[in-house]
This record gives sequence, structure tokens and C-alpha cells, in this order.
Amino acid sequence: MRGYFIHFLLAVLVLAGALAGFNWRVDPYGIYRDREALRQQSQPILVMNERVFKTVGLAHTPADIVLLGTSRTDIGIGRDNPAFTGKWVLNLATFGQPIRETRRLMELAVSEGKAKTIIVGLDFFAFNTLFAPPSDYVEDNYNSTRPYSLMLSVSTLSDSLAVMRRKVPGEGDCCFGDGFRTPATLGRLAGSYQRQFAANERMYLLEKYLPYPACDFSFEGIDGRSALDDFRAMLTLAHRHHIDLRFFISPSHARQWETLAVAGLWDKWEVWKRRLVQHNQDVALESGAMPLPLWDFSGYDAVSTEPVPTADERDRIMHWYSDSSHYTPDLGVRIMQRIFGQPVAGVPADWGVLLNSHQIDAWLARLRAARADYGLAHRQDIDEIAGIAKEVERVKHCPSSQSENL
Repeated sequence: MRGYFIHFLLAVLVLAGALAGFNWRVDPYGIYRDREALRQQSQPILVMNERVFKTVGLAHTPADIVLLGTSRTDIGIGRDNPAFTGKWVLNLATFGQPIRETRRLMELAVSEGKAKTIIVGLDFFAFNTLFAPPSDYVEDNYNSTRPYSLMLSVSTLSDSLAVMRRKVPGEGDCCFGDGFRTPATLGRLAGSYQRQFAANERMYLLEKYLPYPACDFSFEGIDGRSALDDFRAMLTLAHRHHIDLRFFISPSHARQWETLAVAGLWDKWEVWKRRLVQHNQDVALESGAMPLPLWDFSGYDAVSTEPVPTADERDRIMHWYSDSSHYTPDLGVRIMQRIFGQPVAGVPADWGVLLNSHQIDAWLARLRAARADYGLAHRQDIDEIAGIAKEVERVKHCPSSQSENL
């Protein structure tokens, strides 16, 4: 009996060793490779789980600049941005990144990667504590033993086999060794913009702004913690460690703000901006420092009101947007130029506003007035979004008190 047990144990150890060795060799998440080698690599690598790659591996890597945020930042800020010339920049933005995850990644970037400049794209929906974290968000990714447990994982084996079949990433896939996505050709969207915009707005109404089953938006979590506490913690961390931390509110298309409004969230969106400004000012006062840069690129202007091509305009390609939510890397270039105080071409001279307690009221009033003007000039867009909201209401089955928001 004892001999049988020993043989069984040896067999298990051999299989575990083979599994770990195979997963380490294939490395489907890009976490076992030499960091310097990744930095020097000019070709993208195929990564089967972007969050594992960025959380378990990349966030621990030294960098001059670190980017954080949702898919808007992940897609919209390209690696060839002129503002990054001569700098080693890491893109730690991920799809659906809640502000709590942003804070956790910032803590890693500061403690492990020794980052000194951090740029954060802020998005309203990421502060909704009722918005469930993406399915690939795993707390274990922050444990120091995570690389070893993944080596012994059967799911990692499945991803290793998938990497061997695919070999190389496709357009827009993750990632280069610095976390930036492979470039996507905008020409592929020609003739489908209306469908892309409508699908994106439908998804936000179904899943992000008022997620099921609560069909509500709340800064306060069931554990009593506020999503704004995470924002405040980031401010405190930056002041304590003398981090050059800069925030910007993403410049989604005007139709996205109309989608937010039809969900009944315009007032809460304004409250969110006021609280961001207030926390920024309060933490700066506590730290004996100036408030950190907080840029707002959202709203209604010559950029965000770019006309959406009709079905008949099959050859027209939008310059600034790929859908209602996501801006193009061309616009991302201008965001970074504005944030870093560089000359900016192709956008209005007053595009992007530094928010502070002295002008927030006037700025929000200006946005409300611009929204009214947009509604008068873009009746068809307004009607389309209202129609999408009615479709969503029919299929979502929200509690009656919340369905009125749609």
C-alpha cells in the first residue's frame, strides 16, 4: 500500500511539473518573460488574458509613465503618441476597469514599478458600485503567489494550447510588451458606423449605466465604501509619494452623453464631477499642496459632435470616433498634448477644461446649454437614442421604480 502511494505521489509530481513547465514555456499571459526582453521586442505578443498580463506582470515593471482607465483609454491612447517620445510608457488600462481596480493597479505601479508619472482616464460608469467587475477580474491576481498558481492551472493549459494554435495577435488585440494594443484599421468601420453606435448605446443602457438586477447607479457599495473613496485614496497616494498624477474625463461622442441622459443619470453625472473636484481640493489642502490636474474633455463641442456617417455614406471614415464611447488614437494624441502642455492642432483652442472649485458651476451650466443646442440641431440622433432606450426597457425587466429612468 505504501509503495502504491509513493508511486501515485511521484506520478502527480511528474504531471504537475510537466504542466507547470509547459505553461511556463508557452506563457499565454506574457508574465514569465524577461521584462527587459519585452521592452526591446518590436513585435506584439499574443496574450490570452489582458488582465493577468497587466496585473500580474506589467504593473510590477518600472516605467516613466503609466496609463490607467477603461477601454476608452486602452484603445484611445496609442503607443506612438508624440507626448511619449523618449519615455518608457506602460498601458495598464483594461476593459470595464472599475475605479477600485484602477486604484489597486496604481498602488502596484507605485510600490513595485516605482512609477513617477501616472495618467488616469476617468469614466463615470466605473464609479457605479452596482456595476459588476468584468468576468476576468480576479482578486488573486494581486497575490504574490499568482504566477505559480497559474503555472499549475488547467485553464492556463487551455490558453497555452490556444496560443499555439493562433500564434500571433490580430488587429486591436492585446498586446505589445508595454501593454498597448495592436493598431486597428479604421477603414474596417466604413459603412457600419450607425450599427456600431447603436449597439454601443444599447450595451451601455443594458449593462453599464443601470446594470441588472438593481437597474440603478450608486457611488456607495453594500459594504459601506464609496467608489469615490478609491479616487480619494489615489489622490492621497500621489501626494504622499510625490507622484505626478494627472486625470482626464474621457471625450466620448455627444451621443454617449445623450445615452447617459436618457438613462436618467445627467444630474448624478454632474454630482460626480463636483465630487471629483471637491475631493481633489480637500486632499490637496490636507497635504499642503496644490490640487492635481483634473481635465474634462466630455461634453458637446466640434469634436464630440462629429457627424455619424449614414448608411449611404459607405466610404466616409470618422476621424475622432469608432463608436459612441471610444475615441480614436488621433484624438488620444491631442488629449496627451493638452495634458502635457504641448501645442495641439485640429481641435478647438478651448477644448479640454481644467476643473476646479471656482469654475465648476459655470462649466456645468455651459454643458447644459450646449446639450440643449445639440438637441435642437440633432433631432434624429435624439430620437434614435430614445428608441433604443424603449427597446432596452422592454427586455430588461427592471423594478418599476428604476425602469422610469429609461
